[in-house]
Amino acid sequence: MKKKYFFIILLFLSSLYSFGQTITSFTPTNACSNSATTVIITGTNLSGALSVDFNGTAATTVTVNSDTQITVILPNGAVTGKIKITTSSSNGTSVDDFTVIPNNTIALSSAAGTDAQTKCISTPITNITYTTTGATGATFSGVPSGVTANWAANVVTISGSPSTTVGSPFSYTVTTTGGCTTPAVTATGTITVTPNNTITRTSAVGTDAQTRCINTAITNITYSTTGATGTTFSGLPTGVTGNWAANVVTISGSPSTT
Repeated sequence: MKKKYFFIILLFLSSLYSFGQTITSFTPTNACSNSATTVIITGTNLSGALSVDFNGTAATTVTVNSDTQITVILPNGAVTGKIKITTSSSNGTSVDDFTVIPNNTIALSSAAGTDAQTKCISTPITNITYTTTGATGATFSGVPSGVTANWAANVVTISGSPSTTVGSPFSYTVTTTGGCTTPAVTATGTITVTPNNTITRTSAVGTDAQTRCINTAITNITYSTTGATGTTFSGLPTGVTGNWAANVVTISGSPSTT
């Protein structure tokens, strides 16, 4: 009789309480951070699940497929750790960790300002470098002709001498590839290429090859310049001076020596 009552008590208790949840496996076993990856959890006594969390971060999308399977969406902000399923009366925790892989990173490692340079055409830029984590490569766009970009061993290097001014300023973008890239992990910068200075005679033909008597004023010789911020002069005779102002060179005066 005692055995019969004991059996009845067990039946009564089992009707009030479900057995604890167990997690036997989950797939995939890892995913990129904030990737909204679908994770399928397999176990027992899962039908009463009220919540699922990844190392303390609750999933907002949970679908109980059956007593042995739950489908969840990896929540944003989750980090590597155990998966826990909670019901009204108990909970179950995975033995193994679910691994959350952080997004790639990219950071300027050359001097501040190297990612916003201004150089004359055919003049080497100061190398621009970035360090990356997680990536297995990178793609590049927007660098001027004559400038190259490459990725190796987690270092991006942009170098060379721009050979054109057409399209300047050039806005470039570095985009990491491989690893986790949701959202895309990029770095941007600008390379401004200016043309070489120019100087052109603007006074009459022949004024740049004059013959004058001593102490006789020369005909003013003038040149126009572009790009320059000044000039230097050499070889002028005593009494003749040269100056630059507002992109105009003027050579004038009276030679006082032969």
